[in-house]
Amino acid sequence: MEARAKQGCVARPKAGSRRGRQTLIAIASTTAILCATAGAAPAQDGTEPSSGGVATEAPSGDSAEGGGSGSSVLSRSRELRLKSESTNPGNVFFNGMRKATYRYSISGRRPRDLKIQAVRRRNGRVVRTWKRDDVEPRTRHTIRWAGTNRRGGEAHKGAYVFRVRDPDGGAAARSLTKASARIRLFPHKFPVRGRHEYWDGFGAGRHHMGQDVGARCAARVVAARGGRVQFRGYQASGAGYYLVIDGEATGHDYVYMHLRRRHRPKEGTQVRTGQRIGRVGASGNASGCHLHFEFWSRPGWYEGGHAMRSVTNRLRQWDAWS
Repeated sequence: MEARAKQGCVARPKAGSRRGRQTLIAIASTTAILCATAGAAPAQDGTEPSSGGVATEAPSGDSAEGGGSGSSVLSRSRELRLKSESTNPGNVFFNGMRKATYRYSISGRRPRDLKIQAVRRRNGRVVRTWKRDDVEPRTRHTIRWAGTNRRGGEAHKGAYVFRVRDPDGGAAARSLTKASARIRLFPHKFPVRGRHEYWDGFGAGRHHMGQDVGARCAARVVAARGGRVQFRGYQASGAGYYLVIDGEATGHDYVYMHLRRRHRPKEGTQVRTGQRIGRVGASGNASGCHLHFEFWSRPGWYEGGHAMRSVTNRLRQWDAWS
């Protein structure tokens, strides 16, 4: 009896004779080729291969979602990466003479839209955001920050870093957090620039409502806090040459007495934190060169406010960081 191969393959002749064996070998070879071809063909167009065929395995890593090695290279080429970044200076003051300057460059071959953020290191909170369109790669770009938050008010004292992100808020570029890429923001600067001593404090004598800071004659005096100059005058029997500044966003007046001479800031002008407003002197009723500094609550020095006893502690605090 003749037997037939399964799945429509060619029937085999009965074995026994030499001719039959040769014919059987030839037919078997042809059958194997035809069966292998029939089984492999469906795998080429994505259909399920037959049970007798051999499925062709897809190259490792390829998928319908584009997750192969070519896709990975493309993904890496689109990834936002920082090429360099730095900040200067290390310490900045709110509304100060020098703003925080952040310089950065990105890798890649095409311009990109970016978000740059000032981030408080203590809690990761974003306090200010800048948007930049079509930022050229491999070119240094600059952001300057005066220490304000997104509403224009004063950002909290502390350490900050800058981060570069995609405009849609996607994965941040690697932002270095070493010392060279970090700044510290402070609200005040100590007013006497040079060696100094703490002399009489609040209440040391009759009507002594501030802190005396002894220093060499003509040492620079700067604004402890930027703001508007409210008063500028001379009092021979007391304060000598003096200046009163309405501190920006503080609700306080800052009073500087016994200055060496009348200085440039006129009433109504704006000064910045750290800006020179005079020099240490001994004008008026003073013994030795020193700055008499007072700290007043609103409504202020001439409007019925009161001098604050915390003036010495505040000065020492500002002294410690500036």
